[in-house]
Amino acid sequence: MALDLYYLEETDSVCSNRVVVTLAEKGITDWTPHKMILMNRDQFKPEYLKINPQGVVPTLVHDGVPIRESSLICKYIDDLYPEPSLKPKELSEQYRMNEWIKLFDERAFEATAVVNFVTKFRLTVPRDKMEERWKVIPSIDRLYRQKSVVLEGVESPYVMRAIGSFEMVFKLMEHALSDDRPYLMGDQFTLAETNLAPFVKVLEMVRFLDFWMEPYPRTRAWWDRMASRPSMQMLDDFPYSAVSEDSPHAKSGRATEVEFRKKLEEYREQFDHAFNPVD
Repeated sequence: MALDLYYLEETDSVCSNRVVVTLAEKGITDWTPHKMILMNRDQFKPEYLKINPQGVVPTLVHDGVPIRESSLICKYIDDLYPEPSLKPKELSEQYRMNEWIKLFDERAFEATAVVNFVTKFRLTVPRDKMEERWKVIPSIDRLYRQKSVVLEGVESPYVMRAIGSFEMVFKLMEHALSDDRPYLMGDQFTLAETNLAPFVKVLEMVRFLDFWMEPYPRTRAWWDRMASRPSMQMLDDFPYSAVSEDSPHAKSGRATEVEFRKKLEEYREQFDHAFNPVD
């Protein structure tokens, strides 16, 4: 069995890290790494586009067959190596887990990208490099989002959308964790965790996590459990780890915090009543 992973080995590369964390939690070590560099535009090179025509990262290649999309790759890995299982035994519970993952794909992915671009990319990457990057992005949605956030900063409408997405996720998590069990699916650590934790990691990297999670103590405790796991601590050995207070993420996050907190407060004043999960 040959497993090749084309990925970004960077602490803020959330989609790649979903797969890396899942591999670590499964105890899988017999995979071949193919490290890519985003700013070198490795994802748009012809040889990579042959296995991933959308030019997105990561891609898992199993015995020559490419598996794309990070959440699907994680499910594939869990099925390929049944033990230890990262999904519940009951079919109905598997559905609930997949519902979480769908939520993260639809809400948390874009929200995390916006947070990363309104801080680190906007304030530390030279504009000419961003312009070159924008010339080759194949997705018009991604292009418009990145340009809006980089050029308009926290006034970009995508920032308020990102806040709303994370607020929905955190409210649902706080409700799900209200039974005081440790994980989103109860007592079992599952793919729900490996698919979300790398997103929340970015909020920690830009130093937004503490103030954002003030209303969500159970979710904060969930994150603390995630952060203590070796699979997550491993990410701090990757480039752009933001452990240092002088890292680009930490510095750009602090430079953006006052404006961003105002937007978060504005969202909560206007929309906090709009979504409150119930049993």
